[in-house]
Amino acid sequence: MKRILLAIVPAVALMVGLAVLVSAEPMGYGAGPAGPLDYTGKEYVGDQQCIGCHVDVYEDYRHTSHPGKAGDEATIVQEAIDTWSEEMLHPFGNPVVFDADEPTGIAGTRDMTLADGTELPGISGVYVVQESERQFRADFYDASEDLVHSTPVNLFHIGAPMYRQAYAVNLRDGYGTRLLKYQYSLDDFGHFYTWRDRNQARIYEVNCIGCHVVGFDLPKWEADKNLDISETTVNLGIGCESCHGPGSLHVADPFDMDLIVNPVVDLTKDQQVHVCSQCHIRGWEHDGEGERTGRQDNIRFRPGDSVLEYFEPWTLDLGVGNARVATDGKARASRQQFMDHYIGNHAELACTDCHGWHANNAEGKLFVEDTLEAVCATCHGPTYGDDEQIRALINGRVGWEDADAGWWMNHTYRNDEQGRVIGFAPDAWPEDGNWPWDQEGFRWDWE
Repeated sequence: MKRILLAIVPAVALMVGLAVLVSAEPMGYGAGPAGPLDYTGKEYVGDQQCIGCHVDVYEDYRHTSHPGKAGDEATIVQEAIDTWSEEMLHPFGNPVVFDADEPTGIAGTRDMTLADGTELPGISGVYVVQESERQFRADFYDASEDLVHSTPVNLFHIGAPMYRQAYAVNLRDGYGTRLLKYQYSLDDFGHFYTWRDRNQARIYEVNCIGCHVVGFDLPKWEADKNLDISETTVNLGIGCESCHGPGSLHVADPFDMDLIVNPVVDLTKDQQVHVCSQCHIRGWEHDGEGERTGRQDNIRFRPGDSVLEYFEPWTLDLGVGNARVATDGKARASRQQFMDHYIGNHAELACTDCHGWHANNAEGKLFVEDTLEAVCATCHGPTYGDDEQIRALINGRVGWEDADAGWWMNHTYRNDEQGRVIGFAPDAWPEDGNWPWDQEGFRWDWE
Protein backbone atom coordinates (compact mmCIF):
# COMPACT_ATOMS: atom_id res chain seq x y z
CA MET A 1 0.00 0.00 0.00
CA LYS A 2 2.83 2.41 0.87
CA ARG A 3 4.40 1.90 -2.57
CA ILE A 4 1.08 2.68 -4.27
CA LEU A 5 0.66 5.89 -2.30
CA LEU A 6 4.18 7.03 -3.09
CA ALA A 7 3.38 6.56 -6.76
CA ILE A 8 0.09 8.40 -6.52
CA VAL A 9 0.85 11.46 -4.44
CA PRO A 10 3.10 13.34 -6.94
CA ALA A 11 0.56 12.71 -9.69
CA VAL A 12 -2.34 13.91 -7.56
CA ALA A 13 -0.65 17.23 -6.91
CA LEU A 14 -0.36 17.85 -10.62
CA MET A 15 -3.90 16.61 -11.30
CA VAL A 16 -5.30 19.23 -8.94
CA GLY A 17 -3.70 21.94 -11.07
CA LEU A 18 -5.29 20.77 -14.30
CA ALA A 19 -7.61 23.76 -14.62
CA VAL A 20 -4.56 26.03 -14.80
CA LEU A 21 -2.49 23.83 -17.06
CA VAL A 22 -5.06 22.85 -19.66
CA SER A 23 -4.92 24.73 -22.94
CA ALA A 24 -7.46 27.47 -23.57
CA GLU A 25 -8.04 25.98 -27.03
CA PRO A 26 -9.23 22.37 -26.62
CA MET A 27 -8.51 19.78 -29.26
CA GLY A 28 -11.78 19.91 -31.14
CA TYR A 29 -15.07 21.42 -30.04
CA GLY A 30 -17.79 22.97 -32.12
CA ALA A 31 -18.04 26.73 -32.30
CA GLY A 32 -21.29 26.61 -30.28
CA PRO A 33 -23.60 27.45 -28.86
CA ALA A 34 -25.51 24.63 -30.55
CA GLY A 35 -29.00 23.35 -29.91
CA PRO A 36 -30.72 20.09 -30.80
CA LEU A 37 -30.08 19.12 -34.41
CA ASP A 38 -32.73 18.48 -37.05
CA TYR A 39 -33.18 14.78 -37.87
CA THR A 40 -36.31 15.16 -39.96
CA GLY A 41 -36.35 12.55 -42.74
CA LYS A 42 -33.14 10.88 -41.58
CA GLU A 43 -33.08 7.13 -41.01
CA TYR A 44 -30.43 4.66 -39.90
CA VAL A 45 -28.81 2.74 -42.73
CA GLY A 46 -25.94 0.78 -41.11
CA ASP A 47 -22.16 0.73 -41.37
CA GLN A 48 -22.10 -1.02 -44.74
CA GLN A 49 -23.45 2.16 -46.33
CA CYS A 50 -20.53 4.14 -44.86
CA ILE A 51 -17.64 1.85 -45.70
CA GLY A 52 -17.60 2.57 -49.42
CA CYS A 53 -16.43 6.15 -48.91
CA HIS A 54 -14.76 5.80 -45.51
CA VAL A 55 -12.94 2.50 -45.91
CA ASP A 56 -9.70 3.58 -44.20
CA VAL A 57 -11.49 5.12 -41.22
CA TYR A 58 -13.68 2.07 -40.78
CA GLU A 59 -10.73 -0.32 -41.08
CA ASP A 60 -9.22 1.36 -38.02
CA TYR A 61 -12.56 1.66 -36.23
CA ARG A 62 -13.48 -2.01 -36.53
CA HIS A 63 -10.45 -2.91 -34.40
CA THR A 64 -11.74 -0.87 -31.47
CA SER A 65 -14.06 -2.39 -28.87
CA HIS A 66 -17.21 -0.56 -30.00
CA PRO A 67 -18.19 -2.61 -33.09
CA GLY A 68 -17.86 -5.77 -30.98
CA LYS A 69 -20.57 -4.76 -28.50
CA ALA A 70 -22.85 -7.23 -30.26
CA GLY A 71 -22.38 -9.83 -32.97
CA ASP A 72 -23.41 -13.20 -34.32
CA GLU A 73 -21.72 -16.62 -34.21
CA ALA A 74 -18.97 -15.49 -36.57
CA THR A 75 -17.58 -12.96 -34.07
CA ILE A 76 -17.68 -15.06 -30.90
CA VAL A 77 -14.13 -15.29 -29.55
CA GLN A 78 -12.39 -18.50 -30.56
CA GLU A 79 -11.45 -19.40 -26.98
CA ALA A 80 -15.14 -19.48 -26.02
CA ILE A 81 -15.94 -21.64 -29.04
CA ASP A 82 -13.13 -24.03 -28.15
CA THR A 83 -14.26 -24.46 -24.54
CA TRP A 84 -18.04 -24.20 -24.96
CA SER A 85 -18.72 -27.88 -24.28
CA GLU A 86 -16.71 -28.15 -21.06
CA GLU A 87 -18.75 -29.40 -18.12
CA MET A 88 -17.79 -26.32 -16.12
CA LEU A 89 -20.92 -24.79 -17.70
CA HIS A 90 -23.46 -27.56 -17.13
CA PRO A 91 -23.55 -31.20 -18.28
CA PHE A 92 -26.41 -30.34 -20.66
CA GLY A 93 -24.95 -27.07 -22.03
CA ASN A 94 -25.16 -23.33 -21.27
CA PRO A 95 -28.55 -22.69 -19.57
CA VAL A 96 -30.94 -20.03 -20.87
CA VAL A 97 -31.83 -17.85 -17.88
CA PHE A 98 -35.52 -17.45 -17.16
CA ASP A 99 -35.06 -17.12 -13.38
CA ALA A 100 -31.93 -15.88 -11.58
CA ASP A 101 -30.09 -18.05 -9.05
CA GLU A 102 -31.24 -21.27 -10.71
CA PRO A 103 -28.58 -23.74 -11.93
CA THR A 104 -30.93 -24.85 -14.71
CA GLY A 105 -32.05 -21.29 -15.49
CA ILE A 106 -35.67 -22.17 -14.67
CA ALA A 107 -37.23 -22.26 -11.20
CA GLY A 108 -39.44 -25.34 -11.25
CA THR A 109 -40.92 -25.90 -14.72
CA ARG A 110 -42.45 -23.81 -17.50
CA ASP A 111 -45.03 -24.59 -20.16
CA MET A 112 -43.70 -23.27 -23.45
CA THR A 113 -45.15 -22.76 -26.93
CA LEU A 114 -42.76 -22.03 -29.80
CA ALA A 115 -43.51 -19.96 -32.89
CA ASP A 116 -43.83 -23.07 -35.06
CA GLY A 117 -46.64 -24.35 -32.85
CA THR A 118 -44.58 -26.82 -30.83
CA GLU A 119 -46.13 -27.35 -27.38
CA LEU A 120 -43.61 -28.07 -24.61
CA PRO A 121 -45.24 -28.53 -21.18
CA GLY A 122 -43.22 -28.88 -18.00
CA ILE A 123 -39.84 -27.71 -19.27
CA SER A 124 -37.26 -27.61 -16.45
CA GLY A 125 -34.33 -26.21 -18.43
CA VAL A 126 -33.22 -25.05 -21.89
CA TYR A 127 -29.55 -25.46 -22.77
CA VAL A 128 -27.55 -24.11 -25.71
CA VAL A 129 -25.03 -26.62 -27.10
CA GLN A 130 -22.79 -26.80 -30.15
CA GLU A 131 -23.92 -28.64 -33.26
CA SER A 132 -20.57 -27.84 -34.83
CA GLU A 133 -17.94 -25.22 -34.06
CA ARG A 134 -20.12 -22.17 -34.82
CA GLN A 135 -23.58 -23.69 -35.12
CA PHE A 136 -25.76 -24.06 -32.05
CA ARG A 137 -29.02 -25.65 -30.95
CA ALA A 138 -31.30 -25.38 -27.93
CA ASP A 139 -32.13 -28.59 -26.05
CA PHE A 140 -35.32 -28.64 -23.96
CA TYR A 141 -35.48 -30.95 -20.92
CA ASP A 142 -38.44 -31.92 -18.75
CA ALA A 143 -38.58 -32.40 -14.97
CA SER A 144 -37.25 -35.95 -15.33
CA GLU A 145 -34.21 -34.56 -17.16
CA ASP A 146 -35.32 -36.21 -20.38
CA LEU A 147 -34.54 -34.43 -23.65
CA VAL A 148 -37.93 -33.68 -25.21
CA HIS A 149 -37.10 -31.23 -28.01
CA SER A 150 -34.19 -29.67 -29.92
CA THR A 151 -34.14 -26.76 -32.35
CA PRO A 152 -31.40 -24.79 -34.13
CA VAL A 153 -30.81 -21.30 -32.72
CA ASN A 154 -28.85 -18.24 -33.75
CA LEU A 155 -26.43 -17.35 -30.99
CA PHE A 156 -25.49 -13.71 -30.42
CA HIS A 157 -22.84 -12.20 -28.18
CA ILE A 158 -23.13 -8.94 -26.29
CA GLY A 159 -20.15 -7.07 -24.88
CA ALA A 160 -16.77 -6.63 -26.53
CA PRO A 161 -14.15 -9.35 -25.95
CA MET A 162 -11.78 -6.81 -24.39
CA TYR A 163 -13.67 -7.45 -21.13
CA ARG A 164 -16.33 -10.07 -21.75
CA GLN A 165 -18.71 -11.74 -24.11
CA ALA A 166 -22.12 -12.65 -22.79
CA TYR A 167 -24.42 -14.73 -24.98
CA ALA A 168 -28.10 -14.60 -25.90
CA VAL A 169 -30.67 -16.49 -27.97
CA ASN A 170 -34.24 -15.99 -29.11
CA LEU A 171 -36.05 -19.29 -28.53
CA ARG A 172 -39.03 -17.98 -30.53
CA ASP A 173 -41.35 -18.45 -27.57
CA GLY A 174 -42.88 -14.99 -27.92
CA TYR A 175 -40.80 -13.16 -25.33
CA GLY A 176 -37.61 -12.00 -27.06
CA THR A 177 -33.90 -12.62 -26.62
CA ARG A 178 -32.76 -14.13 -23.33
CA LEU A 179 -29.26 -14.22 -21.83
CA LEU A 180 -27.38 -17.43 -21.19
CA LYS A 181 -26.17 -18.20 -17.68
CA TYR A 182 -22.42 -18.30 -18.37
CA GLN A 183 -20.35 -15.59 -20.03
CA TYR A 184 -16.71 -15.69 -21.15
CA SER A 185 -14.93 -12.82 -19.46
CA LEU A 186 -11.92 -11.45 -17.66
CA ASP A 187 -11.61 -12.92 -14.18
CA ASP A 188 -12.68 -9.97 -12.02
CA PHE A 189 -10.88 -7.73 -14.51
CA GLY A 190 -7.62 -9.59 -13.91
CA HIS A 191 -5.37 -10.85 -16.66
CA PHE A 192 -7.00 -14.08 -17.81
CA TYR A 193 -10.35 -15.14 -19.23
CA THR A 194 -12.68 -17.75 -17.83
CA TRP A 195 -16.30 -18.85 -17.86
CA ARG A 196 -18.26 -16.93 -15.22
CA ASP A 197 -21.84 -17.04 -13.99
CA ARG A 198 -23.69 -13.97 -15.31
CA ASN A 199 -27.02 -15.10 -13.83
CA GLN A 200 -29.23 -12.29 -15.16
CA ALA A 201 -32.86 -12.99 -15.95
CA ARG A 202 -33.72 -10.31 -18.47
CA ILE A 203 -34.97 -9.84 -22.00
CA TYR A 204 -32.22 -8.19 -24.03
CA GLU A 205 -34.55 -5.97 -26.08
CA VAL A 206 -36.30 -4.61 -22.99
CA ASN A 207 -33.49 -2.59 -21.44
CA CYS A 208 -30.02 -3.44 -22.82
CA ILE A 209 -29.98 -3.33 -26.59
CA GLY A 210 -29.71 0.42 -27.20
CA CYS A 211 -26.06 0.48 -26.10
CA HIS A 212 -25.03 -2.50 -28.22
CA VAL A 213 -26.50 -1.90 -31.70
CA VAL A 214 -27.42 0.79 -34.21
CA GLY A 215 -30.99 1.69 -35.11
CA PHE A 216 -32.97 -0.68 -32.88
CA ASP A 217 -36.59 -0.67 -34.10
CA LEU A 218 -38.60 -1.05 -30.91
CA PRO A 219 -42.05 -1.01 -32.59
CA LYS A 220 -40.94 -3.72 -35.03
CA TRP A 221 -39.74 -5.91 -32.18
CA GLU A 222 -42.86 -5.32 -30.11
CA ALA A 223 -44.93 -6.45 -33.11
CA ASP A 224 -42.97 -9.71 -33.39
CA LYS A 225 -40.81 -10.68 -30.41
CA ASN A 226 -39.64 -13.83 -32.22
CA LEU A 227 -37.38 -11.75 -34.48
CA ASP A 228 -33.62 -12.06 -33.94
CA ILE A 229 -31.76 -8.90 -32.93
CA SER A 230 -30.14 -8.85 -36.39
CA GLU A 231 -33.65 -8.41 -37.84
CA THR A 232 -34.63 -5.46 -35.64
CA THR A 233 -31.42 -3.41 -36.01
CA VAL A 234 -29.50 -1.95 -38.95
CA ASN A 235 -26.25 -3.38 -37.61
CA LEU A 236 -24.93 -5.14 -34.56
CA GLY A 237 -22.38 -3.28 -32.46
CA ILE A 238 -21.80 0.44 -31.94
CA GLY A 239 -21.43 1.87 -35.42
CA CYS A 240 -20.84 5.07 -37.34
CA GLU A 241 -24.37 6.40 -36.83
CA SER A 242 -24.19 6.04 -33.05
CA CYS A 243 -22.00 9.17 -33.03
CA HIS A 244 -22.77 10.75 -36.42
CA GLY A 245 -26.55 10.31 -36.37
CA PRO A 246 -28.86 8.62 -38.90
CA GLY A 247 -27.16 8.68 -42.30
CA SER A 248 -29.79 8.04 -44.97
CA LEU A 249 -29.82 11.60 -46.38
CA HIS A 250 -26.02 11.81 -46.33
CA VAL A 251 -25.74 8.51 -48.21
CA ALA A 252 -28.15 9.86 -50.84
CA ASP A 253 -26.13 13.08 -51.18
CA PRO A 254 -22.62 12.40 -49.80
CA PHE A 255 -21.18 15.77 -50.84
CA ASP A 256 -23.60 17.72 -48.65
CA MET A 257 -21.81 17.60 -45.28
CA ASP A 258 -24.72 19.36 -43.59
CA LEU A 259 -26.66 16.11 -43.86
CA ILE A 260 -24.48 14.24 -41.37
CA VAL A 261 -23.24 15.19 -37.91
CA ASN A 262 -19.53 15.84 -37.50
CA PRO A 263 -19.21 16.02 -33.70
CA VAL A 264 -15.96 18.03 -33.80
CA VAL A 265 -17.46 20.69 -36.08
CA ASP A 266 -21.11 20.66 -35.11
CA LEU A 267 -21.16 19.98 -31.37
CA THR A 268 -19.98 21.86 -28.32
CA LYS A 269 -17.81 20.23 -25.69
CA ASP A 270 -20.74 19.20 -23.51
CA GLN A 271 -22.67 17.89 -26.49
CA GLN A 272 -19.68 15.76 -27.46
CA VAL A 273 -19.56 14.36 -23.92
CA HIS A 274 -23.26 13.59 -24.18
CA VAL A 275 -22.68 11.60 -27.38
CA CYS A 276 -20.43 9.24 -25.43
CA SER A 277 -22.74 9.38 -22.45
CA GLN A 278 -25.73 7.99 -24.32
CA CYS A 279 -24.21 4.65 -23.27
CA HIS A 280 -21.70 5.60 -20.57
CA ILE A 281 -24.38 6.40 -18.01
CA ARG A 282 -26.47 4.30 -15.64
CA GLY A 283 -30.08 4.91 -14.77
CA TRP A 284 -33.56 4.77 -16.28
CA GLU A 285 -35.17 6.03 -19.46
CA HIS A 286 -38.18 8.31 -18.98
CA ASP A 287 -40.80 9.70 -21.33
CA GLY A 288 -39.62 13.31 -21.23
CA GLU A 289 -42.02 14.16 -18.44
CA GLY A 290 -40.19 12.21 -15.76
CA GLU A 291 -42.26 9.01 -15.99
CA ARG A 292 -39.96 5.99 -16.23
CA THR A 293 -40.51 3.61 -19.16
CA GLY A 294 -38.82 0.61 -17.54
CA ARG A 295 -35.83 0.71 -19.89
CA GLN A 296 -32.23 1.26 -18.81
CA ASP A 297 -30.90 2.37 -22.20
CA ASN A 298 -31.42 5.67 -23.98
CA ILE A 299 -32.81 4.63 -27.36
CA ARG A 300 -34.23 8.07 -28.21
CA PHE A 301 -30.89 9.88 -28.03
CA ARG A 302 -29.42 11.49 -31.16
CA PRO A 303 -26.10 13.40 -31.35
CA GLY A 304 -26.67 16.99 -30.27
CA ASP A 305 -29.35 16.05 -27.75
CA SER A 306 -29.02 16.29 -24.00
CA VAL A 307 -28.50 12.78 -22.65
CA LEU A 308 -30.82 13.76 -19.78
CA GLU A 309 -33.78 14.71 -21.98
CA TYR A 310 -35.11 11.15 -21.80
CA PHE A 311 -32.86 9.66 -19.14
CA GLU A 312 -32.56 9.84 -15.36
CA PRO A 313 -29.19 8.85 -13.86
CA TRP A 314 -28.95 6.74 -10.74
CA THR A 315 -29.86 8.68 -7.63
CA LEU A 316 -27.08 10.48 -5.78
CA ASP A 317 -27.39 9.48 -2.11
CA LEU A 318 -24.45 11.14 -0.39
CA GLY A 319 -23.39 9.50 2.85
CA VAL A 320 -25.42 6.38 2.13
CA GLY A 321 -24.72 5.16 -1.39
CA ASN A 322 -26.43 2.41 -3.35
CA ALA A 323 -25.63 -0.46 -5.68
CA ARG A 324 -24.31 1.83 -8.44
CA VAL A 325 -23.18 5.02 -6.70
CA ALA A 326 -20.80 5.06 -3.72
CA THR A 327 -21.31 7.12 -0.57
CA ASP A 328 -19.35 10.05 -2.02
CA GLY A 329 -20.98 9.99 -5.46
CA LYS A 330 -18.37 8.10 -7.50
CA ALA A 331 -19.21 5.14 -9.70
CA ARG A 332 -19.46 1.67 -8.20
CA ALA A 333 -20.22 -0.06 -11.50
CA SER A 334 -19.37 0.20 -15.17
CA ARG A 335 -20.71 2.72 -17.68
CA GLN A 336 -20.99 5.67 -15.28
CA GLN A 337 -18.33 7.88 -16.80
CA PHE A 338 -20.88 10.66 -17.40
CA MET A 339 -21.58 11.04 -13.68
CA ASP A 340 -17.93 10.72 -12.65
CA HIS A 341 -16.80 13.19 -15.30
CA TYR A 342 -19.02 16.00 -14.03
CA ILE A 343 -18.22 15.51 -10.33
CA GLY A 344 -14.50 15.27 -11.09
CA ASN A 345 -11.85 17.87 -11.84
CA HIS A 346 -11.76 17.24 -15.60
CA ALA A 347 -15.28 18.46 -16.37
CA GLU A 348 -13.92 21.20 -18.66
CA LEU A 349 -12.61 18.53 -21.06
CA ALA A 350 -14.37 16.45 -23.69
CA CYS A 351 -13.99 12.68 -23.66
CA THR A 352 -12.03 12.85 -26.90
CA ASP A 353 -9.34 15.06 -25.41
CA CYS A 354 -8.04 11.77 -24.03
CA HIS A 355 -9.89 9.10 -26.00
CA GLY A 356 -9.79 8.51 -29.75
CA TRP A 357 -12.82 8.67 -32.03
CA HIS A 358 -11.99 6.01 -34.57
CA ALA A 359 -8.79 4.13 -33.74
CA ASN A 360 -6.88 2.44 -30.94
CA ASN A 361 -3.38 3.51 -29.98
CA ALA A 362 -0.26 1.33 -30.22
CA GLU A 363 -1.29 -0.49 -27.03
CA GLY A 364 -4.67 -1.37 -28.48
CA LYS A 365 -6.46 1.15 -26.25
CA LEU A 366 -8.82 3.90 -27.36
CA PHE A 367 -6.51 6.81 -26.46
CA VAL A 368 -5.26 9.73 -28.53
CA GLU A 369 -1.63 8.99 -27.67
CA ASP A 370 0.40 5.78 -27.65
CA THR A 371 0.81 5.69 -23.87
CA LEU A 372 -1.11 6.98 -20.88
CA GLU A 373 1.91 9.05 -19.94
CA ALA A 374 1.72 10.84 -23.28
CA VAL A 375 -2.03 11.41 -22.90
CA CYS A 376 -1.55 13.14 -19.57
CA ALA A 377 1.51 15.01 -20.81
CA THR A 378 -0.69 16.72 -23.41
CA CYS A 379 -1.83 19.05 -20.64
CA HIS A 380 0.54 18.35 -17.76
CA GLY A 381 3.88 18.37 -19.57
CA PRO A 382 6.57 15.71 -19.91
CA THR A 383 7.30 15.36 -16.18
CA TYR A 384 3.83 14.23 -15.19
CA GLY A 385 4.74 10.65 -14.26
CA ASP A 386 5.31 7.27 -15.85
CA ASP A 387 2.62 4.90 -17.05
CA GLU A 388 2.80 2.80 -13.88
CA GLN A 389 2.11 5.81 -11.69
CA ILE A 390 -0.74 6.94 -13.91
CA ARG A 391 -2.32 3.49 -13.98
CA ALA A 392 -2.20 3.48 -10.19
CA LEU A 393 -3.89 6.87 -10.16
CA ILE A 394 -6.78 5.78 -12.36
CA ASN A 395 -7.40 2.61 -10.35
CA GLY A 396 -10.81 3.52 -8.97
CA ARG A 397 -10.57 1.01 -6.13
CA VAL A 398 -7.33 2.25 -4.60
CA GLY A 399 -7.56 2.37 -0.82
CA TRP A 400 -11.24 1.53 -0.51
CA GLU A 401 -12.84 -1.37 1.32
CA ASP A 402 -15.37 -3.46 -0.60
CA ALA A 403 -18.31 -1.60 0.90
CA ASP A 404 -17.20 1.67 -0.70
CA ALA A 405 -15.31 0.32 -3.69
CA GLY A 406 -15.34 2.47 -6.78
CA TRP A 407 -15.41 1.23 -10.36
CA TRP A 408 -12.02 -0.02 -11.44
CA MET A 409 -11.53 2.78 -14.00
CA ASN A 410 -11.50 6.11 -12.21
CA HIS A 411 -13.00 9.06 -14.11
CA THR A 412 -13.10 11.55 -11.23
CA TYR A 413 -9.28 11.71 -10.89
CA ARG A 414 -9.66 13.08 -7.39
CA ASN A 415 -7.89 11.56 -4.37
CA ASP A 416 -7.96 12.28 -0.64
CA GLU A 417 -4.87 12.72 1.52
CA GLN A 418 -4.62 8.93 1.94
CA GLY A 419 -4.47 8.47 -1.82
CA ARG A 420 -7.96 6.98 -1.99
CA VAL A 421 -10.09 7.71 -5.03
CA ILE A 422 -13.06 9.89 -4.11
CA GLY A 423 -16.04 11.44 -5.84
CA PHE A 424 -17.20 14.68 -4.27
CA ALA A 425 -14.55 15.96 -1.89
CA PRO A 426 -15.75 15.51 1.74
CA ASP A 427 -15.79 19.27 2.33
CA ALA A 428 -17.63 19.95 -0.94
CA TRP A 429 -20.69 17.71 -0.79
CA PRO A 430 -23.61 19.66 -2.25
CA GLU A 431 -26.08 20.56 0.49
CA ASP A 432 -29.04 19.67 -1.72
CA GLY A 433 -27.51 16.25 -2.47
CA ASN A 434 -27.92 16.75 -6.21
CA TRP A 435 -25.71 15.97 -9.19
CA PRO A 436 -23.88 19.06 -10.53
CA TRP A 437 -26.30 19.56 -13.43
CA ASP A 438 -29.23 19.68 -10.97
CA GLN A 439 -27.65 22.40 -8.84
CA GLU A 440 -28.61 26.05 -9.07
CA GLY A 441 -26.57 28.00 -11.60
CA PHE A 442 -25.30 25.04 -13.60
CA ARG A 443 -25.40 25.56 -17.38
CA TRP A 444 -24.47 23.35 -20.30
CA ASP A 445 -22.20 25.07 -22.80
CA TRP A 446 -24.82 25.02 -25.55
CA GLU A 447 -27.44 26.84 -23.45
